[in-house]
Parts: sequence; C-alpha cells; structure tokens
Amino acid sequence: MKYQVIVVDDESLIAKNIAKNIERVNPAFEVIKTFSYGTEALEYIRTAPPHLVFTDIRMPEMDGIVLTKHLFEEFPFIECVIVSGYSDFSYAKSALKYRVKDYLLKPIDKEELRICLAAIETRLNANHNDLVNLNEQDKDGRKPEEIVELTKEYIHQHYKDALNLTELADKFGFSSAYLSKIFLKYVDITPSKYIKDYRIKMAKQLLLNPDVTIAAVSQETGFTDPFHFSKTFKTVTGFTPTEYRGIHIEKL
Repeated sequence: MKYQVIVVDDESLIAKNIAKNIERVNPAFEVIKTFSYGTEALEYIRTAPPHLVFTDIRMPEMDGIVLTKHLFEEFPFIECVIVSGYSDFSYAKSALKYRVKDYLLKPIDKEELRICLAAIETRLNANHNDLVNLNEQDKDGRKPEEIVELTKEYIHQHYKDALNLTELADKFGFSSAYLSKIFLKYVDITPSKYIKDYRIKMAKQLLLNPDVTIAAVSQETGFTDPFHFSKTFKTVTGFTPTEYRGIHIEKL
C-alpha cells in the first residue's frame, strides 16, 4: 500500500518540490495534497486524515507548531515532520512535546529525507499490521463497536474531568492510534473531537439557565479556563457563550 502525505508550506514552489522529492526517494509514499496555510490543511485533515504531514513552521494564520499541536490532540496516529530554516531550530524544538518525528532543514538533503521516510515507513508498517483487522475482538471478547460504545459512555460520565485521548486509551488498554482508528470507523470522528462536541452539547444546556455564570459553565463542562471555553464554543457554534445565551433565552 502507499502511505498518504500532505505537505504544508506557504511557499507553493517549495511545497511542490518537497512533494516531488518525497515520492522520488521513497515510492511507498504518495503526496495527495499541498497547502499554503495550516488552517486549510487542518480543515482538510479533519475530513480525510493522511498517514504523514510535512509542515513548515513560519506560516500565516496558523504556524506549523500550532498545526502539530492540533494533530497531536486530534489525530495521534498521524506522523509529523517539521521542515524549516536554521533560524527556527530552537522554536521547532517546542514541537517535540507533540511527538513530531523529525526536523529537516531547508533545503532538504535527499539522503536525510530518505532516512527520515524509511524510519516512518517502518513505524507505519508496524501500525498497519496492528490495525489491519479492526473487526477483531479484544482479549475480553469485546468487538470494536462495543469498545467504542463503552468509550462514549465513559466520556458521558467523565466529561467534566481533565479527560484526554491518552487517558481513554489507557483506561481501555489500547493504544491511542487504535482507539482513534475504531472511533473514526464507527463514529466518523476522533475521540478528541467527540469529547469536545459532547462538552459543547452539555454547555449549550447549561447556558439556557441565566443563573449559571459563563465561568461556571466552563468549569462544569471540563474546560481549563473560561477564555479557552469561549474560544472553543465560538469555533464550534459560531457564537460566543454570551451571544448563544442571549439568542436562545429570548426564544424560551
């Protein structure tokens, strides 16, 4: 099989050159898309996750570090490689906490690219072998769809807590990659997005009560702080919590 790759760089000629070199040095990889903006790339990835993302650091709207953070939180099975100039090296190190697999300097040395892709191919082959049959039962005899339902129920009971994908995977004894894959197969979204969407759903209910402050709604739905809650709420619904409350209370 060919592994799908997305390249993100605000200089389109550089993106196309990186794409061409990836396919030349390792035919196991196929570049399916190039993007000039991290925001566009993330939007596409949320509809069709690739196996590997190459991203520049310095880009308008959303830089490569923020993009890798989103991928780490939402798609932990996607391999990420940072590509940038020497002056960005110290900044690029901040991406290590998001499990970025490699950092390549521009212009990319083809031998370094070959070594990087060979290592990634080895990991992807191992993951593919582990995930080749998502219909297999686990050691307790549970089918994947049962595991998904159990995970959803756990989220419903613990969404107020500091819940994340790693905790969920540990709770049910699976890797983050496996849990993400079966969620995508049976629910059509990742566990991280399911958690966020469920928290927003519960927040909408609480906002209908004018006696509950925005800060309290934030705390009751598992967000770390009111600012993060308000930003996430607006991203998902198109309204700030205050706007949503005003609109919907008027209709009651």
